[in-house]
Amino acid sequence: MDGILEFDLEKQSLAVIQVPVHILEEGQYMFLIMRAEGGGLGLLTQTDCSIQLWKMNTDCDGVASWGLGRTIELDKLLSLNSEETDMLIPGLEEENNVVFVWTDHIVFMVQLESMKFKKLSGTYPLSHYHPFRSVYAAGL
Repeated sequence: MDGILEFDLEKQSLAVIQVPVHILEEGQYMFLIMRAEGGGLGLLTQTDCSIQLWKMNTDCDGVASWGLGRTIELDKLLSLNSEETDMLIPGLEEENNVVFVWTDHIVFMVQLESMKFKKLSGTYPLSHYHPFRSVYAAGL
């Protein structure tokens, strides 16, 4: 995958949004689409024990480009030994700006704005997580 498929509801058309070129050059084929800090289209990429938050910017001529928002060193935040730790990002919960971090069969939940984190109880095999807040509204 080297792009994001965009469907315009008004025009009923498809387009491909290219991801930042260096992501593909460095072999980072895994990325998560998310709402960028401040709104708009964003990406979360991972390099070793760090994540990068990207934002799609559009200039006055309508030309789009990606800009790096910030880098978060998860090994330092979570007090992990980066030399001995495999780390993956199995999912995120976009509404609350929370990312899940899997390492050594332990899952951490990290709130990206406050940088507060919580170790979730138990051990978890590696898998993709699809967090949600609710399935239905009560009484409907």
